[in-house]
Amino acid sequence: MSCDTNITVTLNIHTAATIREQLFLDTKQDSYDFPGKRTIAIREAILALDESIEANLPEDHNHE
Repeated sequence: MSCDTNITVTLNIHTAATIREQLFLDTKQDSYDFPGKRTIAIREAILALDESIEANLPEDHNHE
């Protein structure tokens, strides 16, 4: 099995935001200049969640 195989996960917006927040908290003290492979992968996941959350938020959502 190749590590380059993509997977798709379906989450509702609130669950995605909760997971994104926890991933951010888990890596907030990690180096930005010299991040490890794990931190790089987590930050890529955070960016993917950010993009998906933003793209799927209704226009009238109040972010609560």
